[in-house]
Amino acid sequence: DECNANLPPGTRLTRIAQHLVQQRSYYPLFPAAKGASLDLGRSKEWEMPVQPDILIAPSKLASFARKVLDATIVVNPGELTKNTTGGTYAVVDVHPMKREVLEKGIVKKE
Repeated sequence: DECNANLPPGTRLTRIAQHLVQQRSYYPLFPAAKGASLDLGRSKEWEMPVQPDILIAPSKLASFARKVLDATIVVNPGELTKNTTGGTYAVVDVHPMKREVLEKGIVKKE
């Protein structure tokens, strides 16, 4: 059984990010937390229809940006403010590919 205490530094956050993408849900906690105000009749609306290229998942955990499952970049920008001090944020530059490249499924490395 894998235990967080025995993992190399940083792998716990990577595993959490992988779970988010693998579960394909914007609300990946099921069953819902006790006391959560959640309409299960709308659960289809929480589903990720495809594996995202970029997933921005802000949290109180340490900020990070990692590639998971060979295709998705998961970014946790952290908190912009922490009590009375400044926090962290992420700047993401996205450079779109040409339509022809996307349709062929070929990516040229520069």
